[in-house]
Amino acid sequence: MDELGLHFMDIFHKSYCGISPPHWEESDKYGPRTPCAVELSEAGIHFKKSHNDSIHGVDFDNAILSMPLFKLQGSTETILLNLMVFEWLHPDAKRDVRSYISFLDDIIESEEDVALLRSKGIFENLSGSDKKVVEIFSTLTKLSRVPIRGSSLGYVQWKVNAHCKKRWNKWWASFVKTYLSNPWVFISLVAAIILLIATLLQTVYTIMPIYNKG
Repeated sequence: MDELGLHFMDIFHKSYCGISPPHWEESDKYGPRTPCAVELSEAGIHFKKSHNDSIHGVDFDNAILSMPLFKLQGSTETILLNLMVFEWLHPDAKRDVRSYISFLDDIIESEEDVALLRSKGIFENLSGSDKKVVEIFSTLTKLSRVPIRGSSLGYVQWKVNAHCKKRWNKWWASFVKTYLSNPWVFISLVAAIILLIATLLQTVYTIMPIYNKG
């Protein structure tokens, strides 16, 4: 850090948040709220652990949502609440933590969302059950704030929402999940397509002589 903080919490806030990324241009076409993790997965979005451990390590590119590892343990709730209170009380403090918690609260709505994020290696729950995680975020979100328009996280949300708005992405993701995730289902699909083509060809070859005679 270039300079000392106001007090211990200010120093801890700066070390926790790190350097904020530059602002981005964005559109007003899509709302700021992001669908939950399960809905994102159903829309064809894949989750990946980010190489950047900072809370600014959230990115979205080529239908892949990269996120830093989030460890939830006994002291995490207290630490985050104190950091968000600091941002509320000090006008010069940025709203990085509040925006980050708002983003996480959007994609964590149920125990299924927590389980999905854990399976992708980007969420580590050391505090108990997945239900407890949902309850903790319900408390944290009371002090959170929606990411500012033009911020890096706001731009990520805009890109994610734009992806989810396209129906083709949902249809393709549903097709892949239904027919391409299981090799036997895929083989059955290919066999059905071949049978359909063969039937159509047989029908054509049967009808063609009749038209030729006519």
